[in-house]
This record gives sequence, C-alpha cells and structure tokens, in this order.
Amino acid sequence: MNRQRHGFTQKVLACLLGVFFVVFAGPAFAQDYPTKPVTLVCGMDPGGVVDVASRVLADGTKKILGQDILVENKPGASHMVAASVVVNAKPDGYTLFTATDAPFVRGPHMMKLKFDPLTELTPIIFYGIFTHFVVVPADSPFKTMKDLLVYAKQNPEKLTFGNAGFGQVPHLAMAGMASETGMKITHVPFAGEPKEIAALLGGHLMAAGIAIESCISQVQAGKLRALAVLQGDKRLSAFPDIPTLKEVAKEFGMKSTVSYPGLMIAGPKGLPEPIVKKLADVFDAGRKTPVFQKFAKEKFIFQDGMPVTGKALQDQLAKGNKETGVLIEALGIKKK
Repeated sequence: MNRQRHGFTQKVLACLLGVFFVVFAGPAFAQDYPTKPVTLVCGMDPGGVVDVASRVLADGTKKILGQDILVENKPGASHMVAASVVVNAKPDGYTLFTATDAPFVRGPHMMKLKFDPLTELTPIIFYGIFTHFVVVPADSPFKTMKDLLVYAKQNPEKLTFGNAGFGQVPHLAMAGMASETGMKITHVPFAGEPKEIAALLGGHLMAAGIAIESCISQVQAGKLRALAVLQGDKRLSAFPDIPTLKEVAKEFGMKSTVSYPGLMIAGPKGLPEPIVKKLADVFDAGRKTPVFQKFAKEKFIFQDGMPVTGKALQDQLAKGNKETGVLIEALGIKKK
C-alpha cells in the first residue's frame, strides 16, 4: 500500500513539475533568449525582394534583440529547400524561415512535398505586402479597368494577358476572376517581368500583371498605364485613385478575394509560445525602424494592416491555402 502511495505521490510531483516548467520556465527561457546569433534561412537568391527585405529587417531588429541576425540563402523549389531546412531544425528560435506566404498558400498545391508547411512550421509574423498592377501600354485603347474587362467579356480569348508563369499570383488572380465571371482570357507566361514589360512596350502584349516595384518607373514615365491593383479588397493608401481588380470586377460577377502576397517569418514546429511572441514583437519593432520604413516605401512593400501575428496569421494562411487550392484544382494545374 505504501509503495502504491509512493508511486502515486511521485506521479503527482512529476505533473506539478511539468506544470511549473510550462508556467515559469517557459517565460524565463524566453527572457534569456537569445544567447547567440539567429539565422534567417531565405528561399531566394541574394538580391531578390525577400533576401533584401530580410537583411534590412534583420539589421534593424538585431539592435532590439541584442544578437546578430544572419541571413543564409538556400534557394530552390520555390522556397521549399529553405523551408525543409527549418522544418528539420531544433525548435529553439535560432533557425527561422524567411519567405513570402507562397510556401504556405500555393506551394502545397503546386508541388509534391515531404512535409506540410501549414502544420510543420510555426508562423511568427507577416510584416509587409507587395502586389501587382494591371498595366497596359500608354497608347492602349483601355483607359480604365472596366474598359479592359468589357473587351474581354465581348471578345472571348482575344485579350492577351502576361504573367511571370502559370500558378504565379498574377495568373491566379486573373484566371480566378475569369472563372467567376465567365470571361475567357489568353494567358501568356514570360520568363521574368522585364520580358513582360518589353512585350507591352513593343506592342506584342495587350495587358499584364506586374509587381508595382518592377513597373512603377514606366508608369511614372507615362510609358505604361496602371488600370488596377491586382489583389485585395481595399485600395492601397499609396495609390488611392487606382481601384482593385475586385472593386471593378464585382460588376461582372466576381465575389472572391485574391489575397495580397506578403513577406513573413516562421519557425519550426514546436517553437515555444513565449519565443514566438518575443520574436513577433522584436521583428515588428524592427519593421517600424526608419531604415526599414524607408526601404519599404522605395520598394513598394506596403504596411497597410501590418503586422499580422498569432491566430490571425494562422487563420489567414489556412484560408489562403484553402481558397488557392480550390482555384488551382479548377484551373487544372494542381500537382499530379
């Protein structure tokens, strides 16, 4: 009987110690964290928007965190090489994933993966959005987005619309809109946005979806005309006079929203909540520094509604993943 009581007592003590560790040791661990440099594993080549944004953000954040933040480039497979490094990393907050939201929203539907980014990575912060203009040549007969959509509606498959590849955001945005409204558009993929711009300026393409940062100089010079912002429900504060695609296309029957692509940071599965919270706070503080804000303004990385963290971020990624999956399957470009 005494042995049974002794065993029961040991179990109770073990449970109490476990509760003590979770309640007290977790926050204490977060207070001590970090004691060495943190690495951001980047899924893009040096010089790309994610790489440069991560380095500017890291530079401002390291002064707040009290440790160096290093960026390590592991390009390949649309961010998934870098993601696999972080998935297999120890969940201690020293190895993090810096990317767009594509690995969470589009990647699982477009590629065969050995892991599920939604369940095997811990979202920390979504800190900036970048989006695309629908642009046409300056001498185009389309003066507004409505002009373009009326033409597409009345002339099936005659509107040529450029994108940086099937399954990329501009393709999905316009193809999804066309699917909802019954329009038929001829999508033309290009190997990079500079070739899209050249085709527009050369009169070989009628319209295209191009990242604002990539085409803003031609728009400001009067060589291209911006008709709409491709994603989102609301107009961007930086371009209040330019409508969103949804704003115009709802007149033709469009109801769904195409989410803004954005910049985010995640960690491995099992990252302790106190560390997740601490990282979200310090990266948000780094985002607010004058250096990052200047960079974001110059590169058209928008801060509307930022940051997104915690459950709101998890819900945003899950919603985007579900809606994008339905669209990709409907378009017949789902992974085989």
